[in-house]
Amino acid sequence: MTEKSSKEAIFGIPEVDDELGGVLPKGWAGIVTGAPGSGIELLAKQFASFAPERMPVYYYTTMERTEDILSALRNFGWRENLNLVNILEEYYDQVLSRNLEVSRFREMGISPEDISQFTMKGIQGKRVNFVTRMINDLATLDKPFRLVVDSLDFFLEQAETSDVISMVRQIRYRAQRVGGRALMTLTPDIHDHRITGTLGTIADVLLNLEVEERATKFQYAIAIEKVRNHPESTGLIRVNVGDQGIASAGSEDKSRFSAA
Repeated sequence: MTEKSSKEAIFGIPEVDDELGGVLPKGWAGIVTGAPGSGIELLAKQFASFAPERMPVYYYTTMERTEDILSALRNFGWRENLNLVNILEEYYDQVLSRNLEVSRFREMGISPEDISQFTMKGIQGKRVNFVTRMINDLATLDKPFRLVVDSLDFFLEQAETSDVISMVRQIRYRAQRVGGRALMTLTPDIHDHRITGTLGTIADVLLNLEVEERATKFQYAIAIEKVRNHPESTGLIRVNVGDQGIASAGSEDKSRFSAA
C-alpha cells in the first residue's frame, strides 16, 4: 500500500484516511460490505460524523429507529446535526401498517372485495416508491455533501434490481457532479453474486469489514478491496472497535475489542 496524506477526514481512522485521501476523486461513491456484527452500520455513522462542519450530511436509514441513531452518535461524541431520513419508519407507515390493518379485517371475516371499498387511512393510498423518492432527493443536491444509505439490502428487497442499480449509478453521478461523497452499506451474502458484482463495479471504492473471533475477543480489519484506478491502494488495515468507534489498532489506550 502507498503512503499518502489526506486533508479531509473520511472515517477518522488515520491509516484508512491517509490511504484513500490522496487517490479518491473530488466526488465519489463507495460501498462498504460485511457480515452482520462486523460493524458496517457503525462505520457508516462514523463516515457521516467526520464530515467537515459546514458540509451537509444526509443519512438514510432502513434499519434503525431515529432515536437509536442519535443516541449512538451522542454516545460516541460524534456530530449529530445530520439530515436524517428514516425509510424504515416510512415503510412501516406506508406499507406494513396497511398490511396489518388488512389482516385484521380479514380475521374479522371481511372479504378482500369489501376491504377494497374502505377509505380508511392505512388501507387506501398510493404506496411510496422508495427508489424514486431517493432519486428525487438526489436532484436537490447542488453542492458538496456526504450521503449515507444504510442499507442497499432494503432497496434490493423492495424494488426491481435494475432500478436499484440505476439508483446507485445516479448517486455516484450526483456525487461526481457536485463533489459529494457517498457511502452505501451492503450485506453481500444475502444477494446474488451478479448483483453484488455489478454494484462493486459501479463503486469508486469498495471496503469490506472483517471480523474474526480469537480466544476471548474479536479481531477487526478493514479490507480496501477496490480503489478506482489505484489498485496499489488495496490492502488490509487492522482496527479496533472501542469507546471512540472504529480506530486504528492499538492507537487508543481506551480501545477494546467488542462486538460492533
